[in-house]
Amino acid sequence: MAAKAYDASTAWSNPAGMTELSTTEVDLGLNGLFTNITFSGSNLLGGKPIAGSDGGNAGGALITPSFAAVWAVTPRLRLGLAVETPFGDSVVYPSDFVGRYQAGVSSIRDIEIGPVIAYRLSPSLSVGGGPIIDHFAARLTTAINTGPTAALTGDPALDVSSGDWSVGYHLGVLWKPLADWRFGIDYRSRIRNAMEGTQSVFIPPLLAALSPPAAGALAALATPVRTVITVPDVLTLGAVWQINPHLAALGTVQWTDWAVIPSIAINGLNGSQQTLQLHFHASWMGSVGLNWSPASVPGLMLQMGTGLDESPATDASRTPRLPTMNEALLGFGAQYAVSPAVTLKASFLHEFGFGPGGVNYSATPSAGILNGIYSTGVSVVGVGVGVKF
Repeated sequence: MAAKAYDASTAWSNPAGMTELSTTEVDLGLNGLFTNITFSGSNLLGGKPIAGSDGGNAGGALITPSFAAVWAVTPRLRLGLAVETPFGDSVVYPSDFVGRYQAGVSSIRDIEIGPVIAYRLSPSLSVGGGPIIDHFAARLTTAINTGPTAALTGDPALDVSSGDWSVGYHLGVLWKPLADWRFGIDYRSRIRNAMEGTQSVFIPPLLAALSPPAAGALAALATPVRTVITVPDVLTLGAVWQINPHLAALGTVQWTDWAVIPSIAINGLNGSQQTLQLHFHASWMGSVGLNWSPASVPGLMLQMGTGLDESPATDASRTPRLPTMNEALLGFGAQYAVSPAVTLKASFLHEFGFGPGGVNYSATPSAGILNGIYSTGVSVVGVGVGVKF
């Protein structure tokens, strides 16, 4: 990541690495994320279980694009641009989920645009950085517990949607003390998103017909809303050892300050407030890998890697909206230069959730207490092309 610096994606992973590229280059990619999130347990209200299902697979499929470009301006100077989606996915439960009064749909989309510049200070040292232009959007839905009448009329629900544009920054250093070693440090700042949006209310038609006063009270919950969500800062350390012309070893250690999101408060202009308690803590990820370019197949590079990614949540703080677990990572990839100017790329990554996955959570007194076990996993399939000019 922070030290690989062998294609245009370094504009994203460490802009200082752009000085390692000898030509102008553009990389385009598509990533398919296929998540599996299952719950087993119950939701108790007053000691009695709320009727419903375990929710099946609350994950799904998501396609995210990526773009990176590096322009060789002078032998020492590089300009770059990266567009990535570093955070984003959806957790979606069916309407009969036992925890529907805790969470329904939880969806975030984070798009970061990074114009960057890099300069080689000496043959062994380069620096780079630039602003991050961030668009963050979120949608949260929750069923409202109206008591026994819901069995007849169905549940009303709140639907909160909001978004914001904000700015942060990105800094990187690349150091090559020896010809076959390079080290990278990359820092992405936290970004505070002061978001504005709407809180709408779904009222079941039968409930509106049977109880106009109840429907009127629910309709009054519709309001413009404001909230603040901080995208965490990320520090990445990377190293690459070019063992020989055909084999390289890579390592990464990454720290993400999830502790900047202890809770999310959604404030309505009508005076209402919802608070999602998260109690996240900062987390670490570590990974190692190998790149092998067989002499018998010029232009081919085979890749593999493995790692561990710590969850920012514990059994005491895990929520049905973000039921994250510790993850073991295993990935494979290949790149093939079909010509001196064009390289095709493909990769596969699977993340296995392991360790504690318990949840004991209550959003509000009327929502009950969701108690049980989560199981999570995700597969990521990536395809891309790099073009040199």
